[in-house]
Amino acid sequence: MREFSRRPGDLPDGTGPERRHKTGRVIFLGTGDPLNEERAQTCLAVPLTGNETALFDASSGTVLLRQLQDAGIALEGIRHLFVSHRHFDHAGGLAPLLVSLTALPDASLTVHAPPETLSALHDLLALTIPGVEDWLGERLSWHELTSEKPTRAKDAEVTPFEVDHGLECVGFRIAQGGSTLVYAADTRPCPNVIRYAKGADLLIHEAYGTERDAEQAHLFGHSTAADAGRAALTAGAKRLVLTHLRTGRFADPDALAEEAISVFGGPVEVADDLDAFDL
Repeated sequence: MREFSRRPGDLPDGTGPERRHKTGRVIFLGTGDPLNEERAQTCLAVPLTGNETALFDASSGTVLLRQLQDAGIALEGIRHLFVSHRHFDHAGGLAPLLVSLTALPDASLTVHAPPETLSALHDLLALTIPGVEDWLGERLSWHELTSEKPTRAKDAEVTPFEVDHGLECVGFRIAQGGSTLVYAADTRPCPNVIRYAKGADLLIHEAYGTERDAEQAHLFGHSTAADAGRAALTAGAKRLVLTHLRTGRFADPDALAEEAISVFGGPVEVADDLDAFDL
């Protein structure tokens, strides 16, 4: 039996943009792993004050633009993009996003990433769409993240922290309006996730599969649903949402939720594309 922590959101029930864009919530634009054809790849949207938006990871390509449109998120309002690592299912939407912003004179963007990832993003753009950085000029900024050093995105304080994915990768603790959201990104079981998720209102954690998949999950730098449940329990998080899912033929969402609940004991949800969760 699945337990649900999501309060009914505005997506995709057709309510107006003033309700879609409210602070203290997170919108899942993509919830699939790199090979999941049933879902878009990983991207979270966090509304900020002033009708601005921060994105966390950028999905896998032009699918990001479709998901933004379906979620009712204006491109002009996207002012921050935080990239956890350089894998294509987290960074692939950067190029189409930048090209789309070039035609919007009021658009500007700051890309935040740890150093090796930031360098890889520059290289990716130079290879795939040379000149795009010049097209945006001063409207495009780059910010190198330092692990455990907070940075501001309007009314949100974002703290990156190292996780264990086999290459440079960070999770994010996002404090906004008295609530705390933690996005663990891609990781094996990792003490830093527990450290930064202490008392979080919502922990967003990947789930490669169930415990029977643990050896393969850990080999590839990922976690099981039970691993996610243990992290939430140990950290004292209030709610847990699972994401970065393989296709249903490999990982049944109900089985993932049941396993995480059995370990965590608290409310667990498996995110679908365009789900909105209030904190």
